[in-house]
Amino acid sequence: LVLIVLVILFTLQLISKHAASDKLLVFYKEKRTPAKLLSNTKEKIEFSVDVPYENKSRDEGIFLDAFVRIYLPDEQYNGALLRGRVNHPAAPRTDDYFEARLVPPGEKGHLTVTFEVTPRNGKKTAEEALLGMPDVEFALYVERRGRMELFHNKENILLMKEELQNML
Repeated sequence: LVLIVLVILFTLQLISKHAASDKLLVFYKEKRTPAKLLSNTKEKIEFSVDVPYENKSRDEGIFLDAFVRIYLPDEQYNGALLRGRVNHPAAPRTDDYFEARLVPPGEKGHLTVTFEVTPRNGKKTAEEALLGMPDVEFALYVERRGRMELFHNKENILLMKEELQNML
């Protein structure tokens, strides 16, 4: 009986340790880079921001998926369509697919969020559409797995109107 209790306590301690370890892979949204212009044509503007992270754990983590949700409803501004995608610099892609990757213990890196602005509803150029855009919030979702069950990070990040205008 004592042996069974000791095994159960040891197992619970391991589970607790692994669960705490999963929470040590952190994002630093407040340290994100300013918006950086990638391309500017009449039809489309592309820009990006880098969001740093650090795996403070002694265990490996996994980024299984990442995507952005942009909060810019037509009621707020309908002069542009703003789309985004997420990549890790080790696996850049031009489609909306995020390539899963292992995150070694102690790794410091960043995820790059790339945005595309296209004009609509009477705006003639992408630049005109971007210049009229208000502050925009987006959510960076990262689906992760460590030693425990699957979970998500959600980081809400604000792109200020002035930051977008100064980028041009």
